[in-house]
Amino acid sequence: MKNVLRLSKIGLAMVLSCMIAFSTASAFGPSTMYTSPSSNPSPGSLYPRLLTLKHNGAYNGRMLATFEKYVSGTPTFPIYESTNGGVSWTQISQVSDTVNGWGLRYQPFLFELPQAIGTMPAGTILLFGNSIPGDLSQTKLDMYKSTDRGQTWTFVSSIASGGAAHPNGLEDPVWEPFALVYNNKLIVYYSDERDPSHNQKLVHQTSTDGVNWGPVVDDIALGNKRPGMPIIAKLGNGNYIYVYEYGGAPEANFAIYYKISANPENFGAANQPGTVLRTRDGVVPTSSPYVTWLSGTGPNGTIAVSAYSSSDIYLNAENGSSSNWTRISSTIPSGYSTALEPLADQHNLFILSSGALPNGSNRNSVVFGSLEIGNGSLIKRLQPHSPSQYFVRHYEFVARIDPDPIATINDSRFRIVPGLANSSSVSFESVNFPGYYLRHYNYALRLERKDGTSQFNQDATFNQVPGLADASKASFQSYNYPTRYIRHYDNLLRIDPIGTTQERSDATFAIQ
Repeated sequence: MKNVLRLSKIGLAMVLSCMIAFSTASAFGPSTMYTSPSSNPSPGSLYPRLLTLKHNGAYNGRMLATFEKYVSGTPTFPIYESTNGGVSWTQISQVSDTVNGWGLRYQPFLFELPQAIGTMPAGTILLFGNSIPGDLSQTKLDMYKSTDRGQTWTFVSSIASGGAAHPNGLEDPVWEPFALVYNNKLIVYYSDERDPSHNQKLVHQTSTDGVNWGPVVDDIALGNKRPGMPIIAKLGNGNYIYVYEYGGAPEANFAIYYKISANPENFGAANQPGTVLRTRDGVVPTSSPYVTWLSGTGPNGTIAVSAYSSSDIYLNAENGSSSNWTRISSTIPSGYSTALEPLADQHNLFILSSGALPNGSNRNSVVFGSLEIGNGSLIKRLQPHSPSQYFVRHYEFVARIDPDPIATINDSRFRIVPGLANSSSVSFESVNFPGYYLRHYNYALRLERKDGTSQFNQDATFNQVPGLADASKASFQSYNYPTRYIRHYDNLLRIDPIGTTQERSDATFAIQ
């Protein structure tokens, strides 16, 4: 486990930084970006994507979004814009198929060039999508560009062409483009069923000008198994994480797997699937993942992954270490290939979802909102102001302080997550009992499994404030009994009113 700096060594600035991480931005949503009219075919909308402008000067910070829009005629990809950090959205344009006459039907992806590629300058917005005729007889991954931040669009090139758009492993389609720039090349990753030796494989092609594309390179190729939906994110240490769904995985069908590499053109042997994403409490998410990285959540930042199987967001603050995945609940409903984007503060996560795969006559709306990650993926210990050689721990599910070293070290490790009752507050989740939280009952603190009730959520939520005995440390005010604070008394933790110097000391903790 990577050690983190002790709060006592970095003083008040660190306390303020931690407080800011939980309070500068309020979570919003779920809200609706688009509602499919009842006259449109099912599923109405699907497969949303978005980006935040970073290479457009005064326009940086604006956000663009798109999605599959199901209509009776020729489909296009609508382009929506937000100028207020994702809180509200307005449609500004649409991208039409100007070369095939089929329509842009499936799997859009938006990308902003961070540098010039060929004649396209930095800041050019690219849209990749699957052009497919109404009878679904062909698939074609095409690229369009906008030099006016999404207002107008022109065709640039076609990357790959394939057979009918039926995901049965028999008709050779190409699917699900994703793009990034590396080593002065534009790389497009996608799912490919054209190789007769594979049900489906994940591949990429590169271009130095956006017009001419190099040979197909295998990334994940597993014979009769079915890997799909490649998504890549760059981490703060310079590595890249490649996340995909693994059809036929031993853990669960379409389990989320990942690989990590310093070179996004080489994620190791293509016949090796990589690592399953499994949380510390044993959950393996499945189907249509998305991955991003937030820089403002601790020394390594935080990897965030979504999956179709749940509205939870899966977090890793240890650069993808397989034993350090946790999960946090979200109010934004899960959807097929939900998209994620860090907001400007880099510790709030924007989530864009458009519901389920076709199921009867359902018509999905595109919904969005944000989730405060804070330092929720970091593992911390709480050290009393006095006696300073002690640490908070649980023992037989009772919260107490004991002298260090604590033999069962994980008894003293917690995730400080956004509060269960209020995301601007905090809750303490056990590391070795994931899903168990410190909560008060008859004023005494215990470790108990979250039961989903409002009472539990309030009892397990605390307002973090500057330390009552030392402002460079922290104190924790009960959310539902605001005159009481967490303090130790006879080595046991409880919530009490605080008045005396001794009580202020007992209610003050350093976060390590």
